[in-house]
Amino acid sequence: MSYLRTLKRHTNDLLVGLGDTPDEVAESLQAAGVRGVPRDNRSCAVAVYVSALMGSEPRIRSVAVGHCALSISMVTPDHRPAGRLMVQLPKPVRRFVAAFDGDAYPSVATPVPDGQVGPVAVEPSTGR
Repeated sequence: MSYLRTLKRHTNDLLVGLGDTPDEVAESLQAAGVRGVPRDNRSCAVAVYVSALMGSEPRIRSVAVGHCALSISMVTPDHRPAGRLMVQLPKPVRRFVAAFDGDAYPSVATPVPDGQVGPVAVEPSTGR
């Protein structure tokens, strides 16, 4: 089996393993200690989860979650862009993402300061 096909199957298995309902997906993410930012495709709780489990793979540059699919940006061994691998989100994960973006699962959401949209900015010099 090719590398990309194996990666796609492994990613799909991770997503399916999160649960059969949006609530089970949230519980699985919470049990794994995952927290994400609603309405941020690279910092969504599902993207954080997949990145944590697959991020050590040197050919994966980033993971982003859309409404229906997860996108894995790939790089070559010399770190040049190598395209994207799209993995369809299972229905329970898709429904979780929609609800998470609507602030339905605060247990897996990273608190964002009032008035700020998206991820919290970090000052490089202080880390705050």
